[in-house]
Amino acid sequence: MGVIQWAEERTKSLNLWDIGVLKIYCVLFGMIVGAYVSSFVRDHVWWFGGAVLILGGYLGIRWFTARNR
Repeated sequence: MGVIQWAEERTKSLNLWDIGVLKIYCVLFGMIVGAYVSSFVRDHVWWFGGAVLILGGYLGIRWFTARNR
């Protein structure tokens, strides 16, 4: 089994809520990266960073422990 097939199987095991969490994770990660131009995000980077770590950890656990449907 190649890496691509393995990743596709893992991705297919995500449900609708997991995709929603992934979108929020990507938005928050983008906000942190964009902190170089936004003083609000730069002032509150620890809150956004905490949210990214929690959501990323949740998705990682779901992705690696999910069973095929």
